[in-house]
Amino acid sequence: MDIGLLFNTDRMTGAALIEYAQRAERTGIDCIWLPELFGREPFVTAAALLSATGSIRVASGIANVYVRDAIATKAAATTLAELYDGRFELGLGVSNNIGNSLRGHDWLPPLVKLDSFFTAMDDARLAIRYEHKVPVYLAAHGPKLMEFAARRADGANTYLMTTQYTERAREILGPDKRLIVMQQCLVSESSEQARSIARKAIHIYLQLENYHRAWSTQGFSQADYADGGSDRLVDAIVAWGSTATVRARIDEHRAAGADQVVVIPINADNGALPDWHLLEALTDHA
Repeated sequence: MDIGLLFNTDRMTGAALIEYAQRAERTGIDCIWLPELFGREPFVTAAALLSATGSIRVASGIANVYVRDAIATKAAATTLAELYDGRFELGLGVSNNIGNSLRGHDWLPPLVKLDSFFTAMDDARLAIRYEHKVPVYLAAHGPKLMEFAARRADGANTYLMTTQYTERAREILGPDKRLIVMQQCLVSESSEQARSIARKAIHIYLQLENYHRAWSTQGFSQADYADGGSDRLVDAIVAWGSTATVRARIDEHRAAGADQVVVIPINADNGALPDWHLLEALTDHA
């Protein structure tokens, strides 16, 4: 089972971050995905984690196309892949209008922005002696972005989507592109506790229109986004329950066409740390 790991590591110290990567490697995680929020820069962080490990892959999940130009992005990704034996993979996305506005960037229609960005990356000729292509994945929640990923990228990432959406994404991507599904996971058999923690984890996304549009294609409505999210929505996008229940959701994504499921292991006891017990169980690590 190809298992990735995504977690908000900005709250960790530098030393704890290195130990996080090393423990993920020992646990049997295939790839660490690094978000770009308002903390560490993902390419610099990737270099540190690649240097501190020996086999695990590291990917940006996602690097925001608004905050760096295409040539600098390609140069950073290619440099990391060259220096660390092809272990770096590039995840890109447009993020969201709220975050980009706070950074001072003018919003463009996503397909317009991405078309110019991918074209500039394709046209860039770098003086780097690395002959292999760095895999590029696009964060895609709507059919148009998924179709763009099928044409221009090596695959796509999805986030907070249902297993039904995974099946549809695979249909759009076709059989030859990689589909990476990012799944919030929580071990708790108390529905009250699980949904309370899950609502805290997803609350920012309930405010974003691009997620509303994506969820509406999966049978949800405005009523599902109010008051912290309906039970129906929470249960569909956050896998909670026993370890076996969480594993079953991951298996459903794989059966629907996911090549890799990236686990976001919410820890019911300490939100600042991932649930290592869950990760060890999912990787069958003794």
